[in-house]
Amino acid sequence: MIYNRLPDFGKLLLLISLISLFAVSCSKDDNPKPEPEEEELPLEYNATTDNIILKHEFRAAWLTTVGNYDWPVKGASAEAQTASLISIIDQLKSLNFNVILFHVRPTSDAFYHSNLVPWSYYLTGTQGADPGFDPLAVAIQAAHERGMEVHAWLNPYRIGSTSITLAPNHPAVLHPEWAILYSGNRYLNPGLPAVKSHLRAVVTEIIQNYDVDGIHFDDYFYPSGAKNSTNPFGFDDQATYNTYGGSMTVDAWREANVDEMVQDIGNTVKTLNPKVLYGISPQGKQENSMTVYADAQSWLQQKWVDYLAPQIYWQIGHATADFSTVLSYWNSNANTIPIIPGLAAYKYGDPTYPAYTLNELLNEVNLGRSYASVYGNCWFRVVHIFNGSLSSYIRGTIYPYKSLIPKMGSDTSTPVPSAPVVSLNAKALSWSAVNNATSYAVYELERSGKTKKWNANCKQIGTSMTFQGNSGKNYFVIAVNGREKSPNSNIVYIP
Repeated sequence: MIYNRLPDFGKLLLLISLISLFAVSCSKDDNPKPEPEEEELPLEYNATTDNIILKHEFRAAWLTTVGNYDWPVKGASAEAQTASLISIIDQLKSLNFNVILFHVRPTSDAFYHSNLVPWSYYLTGTQGADPGFDPLAVAIQAAHERGMEVHAWLNPYRIGSTSITLAPNHPAVLHPEWAILYSGNRYLNPGLPAVKSHLRAVVTEIIQNYDVDGIHFDDYFYPSGAKNSTNPFGFDDQATYNTYGGSMTVDAWREANVDEMVQDIGNTVKTLNPKVLYGISPQGKQENSMTVYADAQSWLQQKWVDYLAPQIYWQIGHATADFSTVLSYWNSNANTIPIIPGLAAYKYGDPTYPAYTLNELLNEVNLGRSYASVYGNCWFRVVHIFNGSLSSYIRGTIYPYKSLIPKMGSDTSTPVPSAPVVSLNAKALSWSAVNNATSYAVYELERSGKTKKWNANCKQIGTSMTFQGNSGKNYFVIAVNGREKSPNSNIVYIP
């Protein structure tokens, strides 16, 4: 044996080593250090210690008709155009959108029956030709049946390219003095009092004849390029300025014209129907918006709009127009008016914009969710939303659950419903009808990580007063009346 051949001192060292090894071995095998047990959180919501996270979202899509970009197929039959329009609304509903910004006035014409302007060229290929159906009426009925809103989207001044023959009853034909030709396109002159009266009449006609939920303008005011210090009257409104400009500079006068129109339309909307929202989607940055004389920040300060949807079509980290910086600016200047940033769905999948990934769009939405004054998003535009991979990502990741539309606007006439009282039979939730409720939203609670906060995920919105739940889950119900909502019902846990 090796042991017998070692000197006494070596034997001693070997014995010490063996004893130490044995002690360590016994320590590892016989007395293992207990692993800390992970605390198992209860499945049941505790009203005394836990909190619910619930933020309703305005989820809108721009449905563009100019250029037949999203809809319709020009010259298709009334039946085909109707079916296609309803299909678009169905698809948006399936992606958990709840608002359609429907382009009903692309070029001072109409996608609705009007006594003031002709039927749109983009319906039949001939401006003024009756398409055989009423697109706005179809959209409103289909959307309302699906619990969605329709906001009538209008371009106030644009007449369009000189290549399009105007109908005999087009306002620019009846009143040629209203129109200005600029860079191959025609525009109504924003400085004319008659044009301002015409726009007021157009909005009045829509609200009086259609059950629209909103009036919406985009970023087309004075044309891009009109603000030019070296050629201030390239947009030829000098005669109008000489008549109405007074002591103002031409730039101040044009800005005042837009402001007057914005305020006037807002007053018109609220006078006719305070339930109708009034929103504008200016260019994404305030300084860009001012190049077309649209002082969106002033509109917020004066509270002339019910919501502002700046078109922030740049990614997070953009060198000169960082989405985060621009959104922070609007949130800080909201003055209690909801901000609903426009997102550039059209950039996803375009190799020109490699930064616009699915994750980029998710990050933009989530950034908005972190701001108190941001109430949702507007996506530009429908055909790009329906891009296969983006569509599935919106449904699976960005909007995996339904949402009610937030309380917005100045309406105080709609009664607030009472809170439902929910009972449980096995796994079936049920409740009785409550006063002033037109529908009900069912929420399932999901604990946020290991915290005492629970996300409220909307699983059902409709007139049904029952819901089949799942074991180990907590539920509550909200009664809905338009944009008014009841307090939460009692919370029911299913063992």
